[in-house]
Amino acid sequence: MSIGSRLAVHPRAILICQALGFSAFVAAFFLPAVKDSGGLSDSDIFKGWECAKIALSATFHLDTYESSGFLAAMSGWINPLMLLYIGLSFAPKFSRLRRALAIAIAVCMVATWIFFAVDQLIPIIGHFLWIAGALMIMVAELSGRKPEAVVP
Repeated sequence: MSIGSRLAVHPRAILICQALGFSAFVAAFFLPAVKDSGGLSDSDIFKGWECAKIALSATFHLDTYESSGFLAAMSGWINPLMLLYIGLSFAPKFSRLRRALAIAIAVCMVATWIFFAVDQLIPIIGHFLWIAGALMIMVAELSGRKPEAVVP
């Protein structure tokens, strides 16, 4: 039996995993997340909240869409999408929307890693904890659980 199918059978395990994931996700904002590969000083290391601020603000600059900054802007949307996902997780009737958000978040995660490769940035502990936390929050969708039937 796979981990996903085991989780789908045990809803309490999903809730515990999501709570731990939320804790990890929040903690990641205060840890070093990205390091510039060319730099050797501490000023070349960015904490999670700094990365989030830079990436989300890149969305509003027109020159972003003419460079690899577009990938950074996509990574900046992970946090707002996660907040929306968490907000919708309290109502079973939004299961399909949550699944669509989970897919969008996964696409943004891949865009983040492509951005790191193109701009030669090195992800460090905060980034890995941030990704792990987000995946743990979305464990219900990742486990393959079928959307709940909505009873009128």
